[in-house]
Amino acid sequence: MKEIWKHFDISPDNITLSECGIQQFLPNQTYSYVVTEKFVLHYIEKGHGIIRINDRTYSSNGHNGYILKQGQVVTYSGNRNDPWKTWWVGLKGSDLEEFLKRTRLNDQDVLEFEEKSPAVLLIKEICKTTERNHEISDFWYKKKTYSLLEALEKEFSNDKIIILNSNQDIVEQVYAHICKNYHSPLKINELASQFGISRSRLFTRFKERYGKTPKQFILIMKIDKARQMLDETSDSVSEIAQKIGFGDYFTFEKAFKKSTGFSPTEWRRRIH
Repeated sequence: MKEIWKHFDISPDNITLSECGIQQFLPNQTYSYVVTEKFVLHYIEKGHGIIRINDRTYSSNGHNGYILKQGQVVTYSGNRNDPWKTWWVGLKGSDLEEFLKRTRLNDQDVLEFEEKSPAVLLIKEICKTTERNHEISDFWYKKKTYSLLEALEKEFSNDKIIILNSNQDIVEQVYAHICKNYHSPLKINELASQFGISRSRLFTRFKERYGKTPKQFILIMKIDKARQMLDETSDSVSEIAQKIGFGDYFTFEKAFKKSTGFSPTEWRRRIH
């Protein structure tokens, strides 16, 4: 059931709003269509569902937003028990393609917004205000559109993209990146976005190649380094936990014991 779906006829600009909408899906609701808008950005507020974009299928379990582009064939399917609710805005304009090239939005179908994302707040403000008031000035929409573009550019900037080595397989590059950055906060969705591959595709190919999922491999790297540091340094367990990227001692201790059968302290004592 669409709570709102409004198309705009705002005076021409370099980039302008073309539509906005809010939709609460019904259980098992499914429908398909061909995208006519230049660019449509959705935010999944809650619930679950499946979206098929051309020949690629995604579950909302792995992301909280998706991008539609003109000409794509799209099928939505709401979950039977917990159908999703989405908010969206459409954009058009002569400078839109150039703007998208400066961001990670250009080559993606799905994405994860940051917690308390300014872009999400703006999408919801545009939709809510439109729902309440149908006599809003074009200038208000233009102001909000450019505020949204600024927020998107910051959140999905190209400087977060990893430049790929064309002579090396993407999965090998992800592997090397994890080995180098295991101590940093590594999220699988972000890794997939950085290397221009879907989360599900990365999961499948990484496991086929290395026998472990990316998440499992990250943990293995952390625990292996922790064992080395426990054996070769006098750093406290808390210091080691911090150095290998665990947020707190207790999470580290639990993960270490599950992996090795020893607590970090017991592991260190065994060689003395």
